[in-house]
Amino acid sequence: MSLFDGLYCHRIGWYYMFIDLIDVDWSDYQGDVKVGDLLKIKEGMMLIEPIDPVLVLEADNDKGIYEIMYTRNNYIIGCGRMEIERVISESR
Repeated sequence: MSLFDGLYCHRIGWYYMFIDLIDVDWSDYQGDVKVGDLLKIKEGMMLIEPIDPVLVLEADNDKGIYEIMYTRNNYIIGCGRMEIERVISESR
């Protein structure tokens, strides 16, 4: 196997990964999100998939930008309305 073969396979891998994303729901979440809410993120939308719900640390509903933390490993990342499937538990 040559270096070129490895790159070719890598490109094919990206091609198949792109094909898998076609079935993803691309609609935006329409509700408001508050700090402290637990969210379900759409499958296939994040580079590192959250297994459990995520916790909202910062919320800007006007811009549709949120800072979330994975509850399993405390990983913090930003997301937008497109990545949110639903609110599991609302903060009071």
